Amino acid sequence: MFHLSHNYELGVIALILAFLIFYVPMAYAFIAIRKQHKRNQNK
Repeated sequence: MFHLSHNYELGVIALILAFLIFYVPMAYAFIAIRKQHKRNQNK
């Protein structure tokens, strides 16, 4: 039981890390694009 729960815990941590690694650059790019669009509209 403990071994299974430990593997599950590692899997959850890996999933969270993978999600953050994927999501953070996406959010950063989205914000950068929005800022550029606003800048272009103001000019």
